[in-house]
Amino acid sequence: MSDFIPTDILIEILLKLPVKSLIRFTTVAKSWRSIITSRTFIDSHISSGGNNRTLLLRRYDKSDKLEHYSLLKTTKDGTYRASSFSQLEFPFKSQNGYFRIVGSCDGLVCLLDDLFVNCSSPIVIWNPSVRNHIVLPNPTINPKEVPHIAALGFGGVAGDVYKVVRLVYCRKSEDFGFGFVVPPMVEIYSLGTGKWKKMIGVDVCLRVLEYMWNQAFLNGVVHWLAYEPIDDIKTTRASILSFHMGNEVFGEVMLPEQLASESVTSFGMFVIWKSLGIVKYDGEETRQSCDVWFMKEYGVKESWIKLYRIRTLERLEKVVGFLESGEALLALMNIGLVAYNPFTMLTTDLGIDGAPRSFYVDNYSESLLLLKGHVVGATEEE
Repeated sequence: MSDFIPTDILIEILLKLPVKSLIRFTTVAKSWRSIITSRTFIDSHISSGGNNRTLLLRRYDKSDKLEHYSLLKTTKDGTYRASSFSQLEFPFKSQNGYFRIVGSCDGLVCLLDDLFVNCSSPIVIWNPSVRNHIVLPNPTINPKEVPHIAALGFGGVAGDVYKVVRLVYCRKSEDFGFGFVVPPMVEIYSLGTGKWKKMIGVDVCLRVLEYMWNQAFLNGVVHWLAYEPIDDIKTTRASILSFHMGNEVFGEVMLPEQLASESVTSFGMFVIWKSLGIVKYDGEETRQSCDVWFMKEYGVKESWIKLYRIRTLERLEKVVGFLESGEALLALMNIGLVAYNPFTMLTTDLGIDGAPRSFYVDNYSESLLLLKGHVVGATEEE
């Protein structure tokens, strides 16, 4: 049949199909497989999925002691719709309860089983849509004589190379009492080469929030919550450290004075409406509220505004993420995952249980990356 379909028409048809169908069609003919597994087609398929409204959800179930991954659908107005829910097969078993999710990008999920302290844990990149993954080679920067921590970032852009960046901060007691010296040692893993490379001449004065670090990936740039000592009595300035995955350059995104003077340990960072957002939590003991801040114009310090304040009756364990509607997904003690409407100030129980700290939600677009036959420069595993 394919002999009677012009190639350009065939490609246009295939680009509209979901990954599951495309995998099945790789067996139709060698020419179809060649098209579907080509980097050009895979990049075009990713780019054509811009209107996808799917969320990746992870939760840890204490009853079966397993972490569960699912895909959730949201409606056209960006609200959550509980009727659309599909379970993913997770091929790994954590040694520490559940994996840290470094980040997700174009259908790829970067995982680290480090329990927030182990710097030498294997790094995995997994594509649940094609049921394949790679285990990265061991990093090259592992100081053996000096205590250290490592923070990771993951991302890429369709048509470019997907990368993992690793920052290693060594601890020294004479470092003004803050524990970690700057600049950090940095290395980058590229899916294109399958190798780590060390960065030379790193100019970074910010320290990434140790152990509890997380990233926000936006427009090809990884962002981490960070801080900088401003005197020797443990006073700090909170900020955001950025790293452009394309040109491999570090930068800084400044916070407003109301946040910069606060402890970075009371923050959470998210992507909200295609820009950066900060959640400022209240006191730890009876935490039932937080403020949501939003950067209206990326990179412009003066554009930060406070969107709204979240108040809950139950203890707020953490903000998990934000929907296009502006609703926030919250993990509440004794309830689980709920959606908070900032306009009505009401919460909706989503009926999803799990260890509150284990919840993870991010936008997800399926892709053919890591499909068998698609060479990315690293050994692929079943």
